[in-house]
Amino acid sequence: MFRKMVVVLGLPVLLLFFLSDFYGQAVAQNAGIPLGRNDSRITSTFSVHPGWRDFRFAVQLDKAGKVAGVSVFREGDSSPFQTLPTCAGPGLLEPVTEGWTNDDLSKLIKHDDLNFDGFEDLELLQYFNRHSDKKLYCIYLWNDRTGRFLYSKDLTDIAMNVEAHPETKTLTVQDDWQGGAFEDSTYRWKAGKLQLIEQHGLYGDWSTQSKGKCGFEFRCGRLRNGEMVTTLIKPVCTVDEMQDLPNCPGEATFLEPKLPAGTPAPIKRN
Repeated sequence: MFRKMVVVLGLPVLLLFFLSDFYGQAVAQNAGIPLGRNDSRITSTFSVHPGWRDFRFAVQLDKAGKVAGVSVFREGDSSPFQTLPTCAGPGLLEPVTEGWTNDDLSKLIKHDDLNFDGFEDLELLQYFNRHSDKKLYCIYLWNDRTGRFLYSKDLTDIAMNVEAHPETKTLTVQDDWQGGAFEDSTYRWKAGKLQLIEQHGLYGDWSTQSKGKCGFEFRCGRLRNGEMVTTLIKPVCTVDEMQDLPNCPGEATFLEPKLPAGTPAPIKRN
C-alpha cells in the first residue's frame, strides 16, 4: 500500500520536473532573442518636478537589441519632444533580450535630482554587471530654462553606482573590484562643476603579499585648501584587518603607520 502511494504521488512530481525542465530550456532558447522595440517593459514614466505632469521615457533599441538612446514624450503626445542618444561605447552594454528579468529591465531608466536644483535628472543604463551589481549610467540633467535634458559628461564620468544625498548636497560613488578591493568617493557641486572632497579605499591584491609586504593598503584622502591630501595609509595583511578597517581621520590628522613586523605569508584566495 505504501509503495503504491509513493508511485502515485511520484507522477505529479515527475510531471512538474518535466515541465520545469521544458520551461528552463524555453527560457534559455529565448535568452538571446532581442526584446521588441515596443515592449512596455522598456518604457517608464516620472515627473521632473512636483506637480508637473509625467513624462514618458521609451528606451530605443537597435536591431541587435542594444540600447541606442531614449525618447522623451509629454503626456498624451505620440511624438517625442526630445531623443537622447546613448553615450556608451560600442558593445559596452550587452543586448537587451528576452532573457532579461523585469528587475533587470527596471534598471534601464533611473531618475534622481543629481545637482540639487529641485528637478529630476535622467539616467540611462550604459553598463551593467549582474555579478558585482555594478551599474554605470549616461546622465542627462534637466535644464529648466530650455525645458530639455542636457548631457552631463562630468556626472557620466563618475556615475558608477552614484547616489545623491540631498541633506548634505553631496554625491557618493562606490566602485568594488574582485578580491575585496574598493573605492568610495564623495563629490559636491561648486560653480557648476563636480569637486571631489573625500575618498577612501582598499587597494591591492593578495597575490602581491609576501614577507615584509602586505597585499592590501587602506588609504584615506580629503580636500584641503583646494587639493586632495592623504590623511591615512594603513597596510592590510589579513582578512580580519580587511573586515575591520578604521574610520578615516579628520582633516587635521595625518597618520602613516609603519609596516607591521613579521608580515604573514600570502593568503590563499578561495
